[in-house]
Amino acid sequence: MKNLCGLLFFVSLTLLGQTEPYVNTLKTFQEHYNDDNSQAIFDMMDQGMQEHLGIENFKSILATFREHLGDIHSYQYVAKEGFTETYETTFENSHLNIALTLHPNGKINGLQFLPTTEENSIPKIDSNITPLSLPFKGKWYTLWGGDTKAQNYHVLSKTQRYGLDFIVLDKNDKSYQRSGTRNEDYYAFGKPIYAVCDAVVYRVKTGVEDNRPGIMNPSQELGNHVVLKTPHDEYIVYGHLENETIRVTEGDAVKRGQYLGNCGNSGDATEPHLHFHIQDGPNDLDALGVKCYFESLWVNGSLQKDFAPIKGDRITRPKE
Repeated sequence: MKNLCGLLFFVSLTLLGQTEPYVNTLKTFQEHYNDDNSQAIFDMMDQGMQEHLGIENFKSILATFREHLGDIHSYQYVAKEGFTETYETTFENSHLNIALTLHPNGKINGLQFLPTTEENSIPKIDSNITPLSLPFKGKWYTLWGGDTKAQNYHVLSKTQRYGLDFIVLDKNDKSYQRSGTRNEDYYAFGKPIYAVCDAVVYRVKTGVEDNRPGIMNPSQELGNHVVLKTPHDEYIVYGHLENETIRVTEGDAVKRGQYLGNCGNSGDATEPHLHFHIQDGPNDLDALGVKCYFESLWVNGSLQKDFAPIKGDRITRPKE
């Protein structure tokens, strides 16, 4: 996710910070982070970083980190490069490196969360093991999907690199009617979305207002979303669901074909659509994307088995 693993703020320094100020700063950062005190952390930053971020945006970013990582338990010095010191950090739910840069006045002006090693560049599984049905009924269009950048902008994200975006088109290949200025103008908006397999609900996010078409909400990347966990540790993510329509809660056991919620336009989305991807772990910051094959579906008028849709494919369930 671009707002999570790619969080980097850097301002040029003229003097080299020392280890002791960095350790003290990181200790204070840990205390405020574990107390969920975003204002106190914001006050630790220099003016340029504060102006770049903005307090409300930073609060959303910190809340997302805490949601996925939990508290900081400990940290250990790793290396220094120029003005930046890196510490391997043990969170409640993960391990990540924190790269910290300080201005000579002691204020933070560089902060980056990074994978601890590059060994995690290969997913635990190549593709889904669990047979999957399509997450919707009717005919849908694959807006983004595939293994190349031309087919699928998600390939730039290690977690969503095999992500799929689906919309509904009319006979004129338009995704909306009337002016397209309201969510209700879009054919995908409000369409029911279903569980693709038997699974347990791992995570639910609700309460994110649907965007006005054309206006994105990058501070809530997936918007209202549901994550299912299978017995094979596949984490199946449904993003941008309609606000106040999700009908499952964390810990629920769901059956294949069970209603989850409606397609919406919440989060980092320009128009109503379903975002769908599989990852090999629960944490968006260190999980890797897994290629998704659907068990049986019609693709451009031809019945396919174990098929991964690509950009431009028109797909529907069998028997429809």
